[in-house]
Amino acid sequence: MDDEPYVRQMIKSMINWKELSLELVGEFFNGEDAYKRIIEDGSIELVITDLRMPVMDGLVLIKEALAIRSELNFMVISAYDDFHLVKEAFMLGAKDYLLKSEMTEDHIYNTLSNLRLHDSKTSAAGLEFKPDTSSREAEPYSSGELMKENLLSRLAAGNIKASDIGTLQELLCKNEPKRLALTILKLNKMDIHAALPEASFKHEISEYLSHTEELLAPGSEVRYEIVQTSPYEYLILLLYSRKESDSSIMKHLKHVYDSFRPPGFNINLGLSRIASDFARLPELIHEARISTDYCFVAGNGSIIRYTAQLDETPPLEIDVMKQISMLKKLLNSILFDNGKADISKIMVVPGSVNASHIHAIMDLYMKYHFILIDFALQNGLHGEIRALSHEYEKHLKFYGDLNSLNKWLASVMSRVQARKGENSVINQVKHFVEENYTCDISLQSVALKFNINSSYLSRLFSETENTNFIDYLAHIRITKAIEFIKTSNLKIYEICEKVGYTSPEHFSRTFKKITGKSPKQFMDGRE
Repeated sequence: MDDEPYVRQMIKSMINWKELSLELVGEFFNGEDAYKRIIEDGSIELVITDLRMPVMDGLVLIKEALAIRSELNFMVISAYDDFHLVKEAFMLGAKDYLLKSEMTEDHIYNTLSNLRLHDSKTSAAGLEFKPDTSSREAEPYSSGELMKENLLSRLAAGNIKASDIGTLQELLCKNEPKRLALTILKLNKMDIHAALPEASFKHEISEYLSHTEELLAPGSEVRYEIVQTSPYEYLILLLYSRKESDSSIMKHLKHVYDSFRPPGFNINLGLSRIASDFARLPELIHEARISTDYCFVAGNGSIIRYTAQLDETPPLEIDVMKQISMLKKLLNSILFDNGKADISKIMVVPGSVNASHIHAIMDLYMKYHFILIDFALQNGLHGEIRALSHEYEKHLKFYGDLNSLNKWLASVMSRVQARKGENSVINQVKHFVEENYTCDISLQSVALKFNINSSYLSRLFSETENTNFIDYLAHIRITKAIEFIKTSNLKIYEICEKVGYTSPEHFSRTFKKITGKSPKQFMDGRE
């Protein structure tokens, strides 16, 4: 369930539920209605829920539903800027997640497939955020270790209290003076089929950090803590000796970045500034996050060190409705008026972007994706739908940067231009009217035949034909009536029936409105 209709529509229409041995039993606008249905229907196995919904949000829904039915499987949907909520959802018992900006047909299908709902060991397929115990499997956690893991998780989630930072410092380094740096390591797929990193991946990161200590000052070592903040993202807190210089710390981190290349992935690395005061940890988290986000602008596979300039530009003001309106007008212009695929007004240029703009940009391109999918569906471009989705996923996750998304947008618009209205729904409707004008047809019956909303068809018809459907149908019928008058000896009532009118009075009124003459006047002057 989701309170955004286009998200629900995409999930419903783009997935072959039978192929997954699933039946879609309901959709809901808010969490409370969904909760009631879950309690009433014991056959429900899977719930796909947004985390932000009215009445009852997704986190409350997961908690309340699992308290009653612990066997339920939850998959959560999150916007890019709400991703911190995903971790909370996993802690409550969610099994997997979908980012709205990354939703494609294949991505949704593969995520659902990976849940293995009908396997008795379903829980093993879910994602869990747990401390890395690979190096101490036989040892139970001490209270100090548990507290440390808890504080690190809260630090990563951005909700650690100032009073807890001193406790964390004591647990990590016994209050010994250290130089601190925070990095966020984000994996971007080079291959869209690359599997999720396994639990041992944190250990691999540790190995690379440990084996490069020779780059530091003699006798010095680095201590680090790794927190997995999402399936593809890791926060790393590094503690260096006070004698280490900024240059040696950066040299150490850059060497790790340059040499660590997990198969199937590119790495983006965002670095905070280097500090000597634990009280600055929340500030360093912000800096590392901003730097990681900026990789979206700088290009996939970047290492970005925080500078104050990354924070200086105010959030980008994007009028989403205006941008979407321009996209729709451009699509109609290309498809029906032989316009050119000039995307300069709907495209965001990297040179105009700062790190604080990125969430708004990703949300905009996500909406572009949904609009393009809907446009393809509504205009008979059925063969293009899968290609659109594949291309979006490749450019977002394969390359993962703004330049790549602009290339995707340009390629899609060029593809639409190449079709020039071929098989468009309006052309199909016009052809249907021309072939069936003698029948009792209406806007509603034609919309039903083509499986589209009658209001949408009416608006689309008006936008593309500069007339409404009723007038277009009347024009076709009266044109045919004129042909009969000129080429046959049929009586007026016979012509009336032949062109689809059941009422001679209605036929006469429409005829005079279009030609300026009544059928009899036109017939009398036909010579």
